[in-house]
Amino acid sequence: AMLTAPIAAQAPALRRASSRSSRGKRIAPLRIRAAIADPDAALLAKTSVPEWKLPRDPLAPGAPPPAGTWGPTNQTIEDWRSIYRNTSLSTTDGSAPRTIDPARVTGTIPKDLSGTLFRNGPGLLEIFGKRLNQFFDGDGLVYSIAFEDGELTFKHNFVGTKGFTDEQAARKMLYKGAFAIGNPKGDSFYNPFDFDVKNVANTGVVNWAGELYALWEGGKPHKMDPKSLRTEGEADVVLGQPLEVPQMAAHYRVVDSEDPTEKRLVAFSIESQAGFLQPNKCCFYEWDVHGKQAARNAFGVPDATFGMFHDCLVTENWYLLLQNPNKLDPQKLIGEYMFAKCALAEVIAFQEGQPAKLHMLPRTDKARKIGQKTIDVDNQFFFHHVNAFEPEGCDDASRVVIDSAPWRYMNFAVNLDTVTPAFYNGGMRVEYTRFDVDVERGVSEQAPLSNRVMEFPQINHKNTGKPYRFTYCAGAAVKDDVKWGPNQCLIKFDTEPTVGVKSDEEVYYFGERTFLQEPIFAAKPDGNDEDDGYVLIVANHAGEDLCRLHIFDAKKIGDGPVASVELEDHLPPGLHGYWSNAVHK
Repeated sequence: AMLTAPIAAQAPALRRASSRSSRGKRIAPLRIRAAIADPDAALLAKTSVPEWKLPRDPLAPGAPPPAGTWGPTNQTIEDWRSIYRNTSLSTTDGSAPRTIDPARVTGTIPKDLSGTLFRNGPGLLEIFGKRLNQFFDGDGLVYSIAFEDGELTFKHNFVGTKGFTDEQAARKMLYKGAFAIGNPKGDSFYNPFDFDVKNVANTGVVNWAGELYALWEGGKPHKMDPKSLRTEGEADVVLGQPLEVPQMAAHYRVVDSEDPTEKRLVAFSIESQAGFLQPNKCCFYEWDVHGKQAARNAFGVPDATFGMFHDCLVTENWYLLLQNPNKLDPQKLIGEYMFAKCALAEVIAFQEGQPAKLHMLPRTDKARKIGQKTIDVDNQFFFHHVNAFEPEGCDDASRVVIDSAPWRYMNFAVNLDTVTPAFYNGGMRVEYTRFDVDVERGVSEQAPLSNRVMEFPQINHKNTGKPYRFTYCAGAAVKDDVKWGPNQCLIKFDTEPTVGVKSDEEVYYFGERTFLQEPIFAAKPDGNDEDDGYVLIVANHAGEDLCRLHIFDAKKIGDGPVASVELEDHLPPGLHGYWSNAVHK
């Protein structure tokens, strides 16, 4: 039910700006490339199947329960918590490929599914005896599953950040995360003026033009070898482009095309602390299919220090950023954080009643004629967006349609220990929402497309920045205006690209004891239709203590998976992934 929090990106805004980047170096080398702990360092990867306590059998996979017949229970919460524990994978070098035994495959792996699935997420939820109750602080674990002629090859490695390698060498926790309270070392000294947090490199991953990066917007990306998954170091330069500021967002946009010359990777950086009376520096980078710079556009974004820009959007003429209505809570900072009574994340407060801000940043000369715009939108909190496009008939860049997944509000004190069934009654729920933006007039109107709570939206990259129909996401079994639940369904939304419509949906329910990670769309190489492809999704089956990779025909989500792969190891819920058409075995 939770998702990626870019809290740590704001840590520099809580201290005097002091750049420590090495602008002259492409990669900042690390002394230790991989963990040196014994293979048993994944301490809490124990078999964990919670006892089933309800006086009935668990609901089975298939169609979701009818409206009004089910809601999250204490059993749901117990099952959900059980999957948030250390991976059973070794914290030492995991680059040796493992062929997945065909006996672990149910169904048939499609022969035309060829490429590599990369995933990144927190791999350690306990560090040498110290449990993390907020998984956003977990060290990044990148794994890959290569598909070739129906055969699957698995590899993994933890991202060799300085924090991870230092702690593995010392065999104890040394660094605090954005959600840690007090001194993680456990000794009596606590420095309340130390606002640095560990770069956990646990949020995003991208493989482009032969290079692989693990992403976390609180700091620099980490470059990795796409074949061995070994870490090469922190990157000041990504695919030949120096970073405008020493951090890079965990999200990006891929613009796919039948014409290779039009393919683009679009990413961005935004400064977490501006200079005195200065706007926050922001830069959008574009790379072509060969990894060469295709565009680079720098902007100043006003009053954006605590905006928490986790995701971005791109259209033919615009880059788009949505700024959250947050501000520093000085009372919390001085009265609680300074005395080790709350985490750094909790001093950033969501402001009820204040508008969020849409920043329209020109990508082309056509948009530059209108100019950079900041437009108020309703009070809400943005993590993930679906897509944006300029509607048919609009040839002057004056109108944009945005589809996003805003949360009604955000409470950064929520963690693994505080969630109860009551959490899923109203509250922070997130819905698929469409925004109609008149750029020239500077106004926006919004309306929900569905009342089924959803998260981790994905589309066919061939429709990035263009009108589209299909969105694939993880979502709740409950479809209701108030009640919701954790991600237990794979949803395919079908939405006409016009304003004022509602989405149709096709849903596959994984059962009462299963929880889903982010779906990834892999287009068929010879596909013509928007939904010609496969959806790959990793599920945590708490009732069996198993992780499975499920593969769906994107045209037939309701039919269930065409193949399911039982993975050998426990993989805690990850955050984001990437499908590469290259086979990295």
